Amino acid sequence: MGAGRKTETFYAATPSAQTQNQTNEWYGAFSVSARNLREDELGGVIFGCKHNTMNECLSKQLFGLPSSHFSYVKNVKPGMPLFLFNYSDRKMHGIYEAACAGKLNIDQFAWSDGGRIKTQFPAQVLISMKTHCFPVPESQFQSVIRDNYYRPRHFFFELDHEQTRALISLFKPAPVHDVPNKLDPSRSLQSPTVEAYVNPGHAKPESYIKDLNPFDVSSESHCIDPYKLVDPDGEYASTSRTSTSHLDDQSSNWDELDDVATTKEGTESVNDEHPHINPKHDEQYGIVAVRRKLQEMSVLRQQEAQSSKDTVDSASNKPMPREPQFDATLPTDPSDSTSKGDVRIEDLKSLGQSRGNAELLHIVKELSKRNQAMEKKLFESDKEILFLRESMKDTGRRIQELEYQYEKLQSNYNSLVPLLGSPHDNMEGPSIFLIGGYRGSTCLSSLDSFCPTTDRVVPLCSMSSARAYAAVAALKDHLYIFGGGNGSSWYHKVECYSMGSNKWITCPRLKHAKGSLAGTTLNDKIFAIGGGDGSAVFSEVEMFDPALGRWIDNVSMRQKRFAPAAAVLSGTLYVTGGYDGNTYLQSAERYDPREGFWTLLPSMSARRGSHSVAVMRESLFAVGGYDGNSKISTVEIFDPRANSWRIGSSSSIARGYGCAVTVDDNLYLIGGVNDAGETIETVEVYNESQGWLISGCRSIGRRAFACAITV
Repeated sequence: MGAGRKTETFYAATPSAQTQNQTNEWYGAFSVSARNLREDELGGVIFGCKHNTMNECLSKQLFGLPSSHFSYVKNVKPGMPLFLFNYSDRKMHGIYEAACAGKLNIDQFAWSDGGRIKTQFPAQVLISMKTHCFPVPESQFQSVIRDNYYRPRHFFFELDHEQTRALISLFKPAPVHDVPNKLDPSRSLQSPTVEAYVNPGHAKPESYIKDLNPFDVSSESHCIDPYKLVDPDGEYASTSRTSTSHLDDQSSNWDELDDVATTKEGTESVNDEHPHINPKHDEQYGIVAVRRKLQEMSVLRQQEAQSSKDTVDSASNKPMPREPQFDATLPTDPSDSTSKGDVRIEDLKSLGQSRGNAELLHIVKELSKRNQAMEKKLFESDKEILFLRESMKDTGRRIQELEYQYEKLQSNYNSLVPLLGSPHDNMEGPSIFLIGGYRGSTCLSSLDSFCPTTDRVVPLCSMSSARAYAAVAALKDHLYIFGGGNGSSWYHKVECYSMGSNKWITCPRLKHAKGSLAGTTLNDKIFAIGGGDGSAVFSEVEMFDPALGRWIDNVSMRQKRFAPAAAVLSGTLYVTGGYDGNTYLQSAERYDPREGFWTLLPSMSARRGSHSVAVMRESLFAVGGYDGNSKISTVEIFDPRANSWRIGSSSSIARGYGCAVTVDDNLYLIGGVNDAGETIETVEVYNESQGWLISGCRSIGRRAFACAITV
């Protein structure tokens, strides 16, 4: 709905089929490099829309731009001023503010023609209305953001702090719908004029109105429909009553109910030539007509009462009791009339009978029927709500029972596994052990044995607690998992899995709690490499010696590395990439225990962290990862004999936080997170003869931030 890849576009979303060609033309025609303001320089952001997408922006309270604009949308913070530029009439709407930080795919089907395709505008932010204001035409705001214009009618969407303050100063607060609390007798005989302020663009067809979300912008919403605001410049002040316009129909109905005449003598009365009120109008505006008639009749009765009082006073000293003032108790809003129930309706009936007004009695009777029908529907709705609440409670209880039964079955299965033999021995072919990680938004404690040749997963004994961002290493028929966290804290703890007994045991803890570290085994010792704890990034290397039964400090790396990848090749430990606290790294280094120190290697061609490293055919494969801007699919291969990197075939899907393992001269790339931020289940396999292929394996499901290892 706005700009594109560090570019600007000025429409809100994918339009309907009849305007698709025009949209594609705009998408390519109005693209240019963005300002690329730093995070501390960004004071506000303008988003774009058109008439046919503005309602969705406001009803969902969601603004969006193409994914390449995420470079600055990600810098939007809650409370930052936002603006909405309507490209159809070139008016700026505001003042909005961000209700969350800029994110990718808050609603991945927004502005996508009914949700049939994914949105073209995934760089999104939730918004709220800060101040209801009149829209500002381009002729007024152009001078304020003149530095942003790169063409006469096209401008950048990024605003610095000075531009943001200047743009805010142009907006004038729009009045909230004001309804008086009491009828003013001095104005009761005036015929108010209701003007229809309509969108100067094309009228919305009836089908468009029917397709609107039933939870669209309403009087109870914090968003204001821009087409219902009064334009102070008079540009929207149209009294057109086009039959296809929803707003025009309302204005016409109000006008037909508001026909009042004034006699030559100055006494006001209802025009006898006024046509009878249309029953259709009664349904929508009957209470308004009743109120106006009561106002008129109240004034007449006051005049008659005053005349009678004067006559009596002249003939007798006895005072005439004064009749009650109806205008002091009449409601000012139709909802007030129905809220008072039978008392109001009985008053209206008595008044109608005293005046002999058959038309008014008919309206009162219809209102009484409608009030009873509404009360009946309200009662039925309350019953339905109670039923749904009870159903939800019952469903919650059933879910808890199923979870309990599942845990019980899992426990029974784990207790039987040792009697049946080691489960991974029953797999057809070599297996990959998958440990922990995330499935969607759920942190896992599971240990699974995955056979890629048969696409079969066998669950094994789970860890004592869920963990992700951890490291794993194998030593003498045991798997060691260390570090990581559960999303709220980092772990010291280390667990060891015995493949013979299918049990986990607790091991000595790491010296420091950390996550996103690398792990491997060298010379019957386990190495925990780098990582971080949320406040610091480590270059330290901890080593576990089973003979000592504790973790000790080993020689630290030459660089700090968070989310690196490590592997052992020909008795030497290699570490690649990662994040040093400021930037993602291209560098790699090697530790040879015979030398006792780390040596820097030639750098990779791409920066990468949260990637995977696997050994295949005496070479080191660095696969995928994140370069600081986006996920990457590139693969680089290190040849120790040539001491150099070369570019390999890229994988099919750009991803980070996945797992790469080697089985029978095949490299498997499992799960991870794609560039749209989605956890994926895709398994790719690489061999030298065929390159990368997407496997048909689906048994693993979605998983990321997990550990994988073969034994």
